[in-house]
Amino acid sequence: MKKIILILVMSFCIFNFSYAQGDLGTVLQKVGTEYANKYLSPFTTGLGTNLNSGFIGGFTPSGYSKIPILPHVYAGVKFCGVTMKNNDKYFDLAFSTDTTILGAKRTIDWTVKDAPTVFGNSKPAVATGTIRGTTQTITKELIGGIEDTKFVPLVIPQIGIGTIFGTDIVFRTIPGIKVGDYGSFKLFGGAIRHNIGAYAKMPFDIAVQFGLQSFGIKDINNNKFIDANSSFVNLQFSKSFPVVSVYGAFQYENYSVDVNYKTGNTSISFNQKGDDHFRGIAGATVSLGPASFNADMNFGTVFAFTAGFGFGF
Repeated sequence: MKKIILILVMSFCIFNFSYAQGDLGTVLQKVGTEYANKYLSPFTTGLGTNLNSGFIGGFTPSGYSKIPILPHVYAGVKFCGVTMKNNDKYFDLAFSTDTTILGAKRTIDWTVKDAPTVFGNSKPAVATGTIRGTTQTITKELIGGIEDTKFVPLVIPQIGIGTIFGTDIVFRTIPGIKVGDYGSFKLFGGAIRHNIGAYAKMPFDIAVQFGLQSFGIKDINNNKFIDANSSFVNLQFSKSFPVVSVYGAFQYENYSVDVNYKTGNTSISFNQKGDDHFRGIAGATVSLGPASFNADMNFGTVFAFTAGFGFGF
């Protein structure tokens, strides 16, 4: 069996899995748009939730100060993870296709039950079709999952710079990394945060943050077939103590992915939106000299967590 980088190449970690059908683009060639939409749906939610995670803890420029500019630089790595639900691994679908049988164009009505999504079992689904207007049935093997899992990881390097009149920024970027013979991906994004506590003495800090990210995937032939964009805005609360600071946030977010893939007579084109729009976040940061460690839990449509470490001054 050929070792490949599964769809989570997007997570910037290399995971080796057995799958004989090639990269994601090659896999999707075997099904139509409606099927591919269902197949990728949990991936959209998982990746979107991870992309919008990890912007809060770890990098915490000081609050109130009479000095409007306080130089602070942070470089670190965020480890994000989403726990999907059992029903994100399988789906049912009814669809129709037109084909030529014995020289005549016929419509076939297909049904498939418990078909694996991208995170389902690797055993290919089998669809049962009925030739419209008859009782004759046929079967067709479709595709299996890339990896049988409920856990979707993401590892993101990021840099923070601040603070100017209570405002700091965070950058994330990975430019066009190719992974073996299985395609390439790139990420660019960032966030800007304004801390009200920079100019008003308060028992705890209150800040507002807004972020945008873009993500693209190319297949092994250098054809881009996935374009993704995410955005979020949150309201943050934090309280600092010696060594430890605790934080919480309420966040609204969006995530959208456009899939466009064509090879031969096969054409796939659709847009998906992430299911997770609201989340609550609670966590803490431990600072030991220039090093900082943080972890938080995220409660939304799916459960996610973030852990990170970095260095700053």
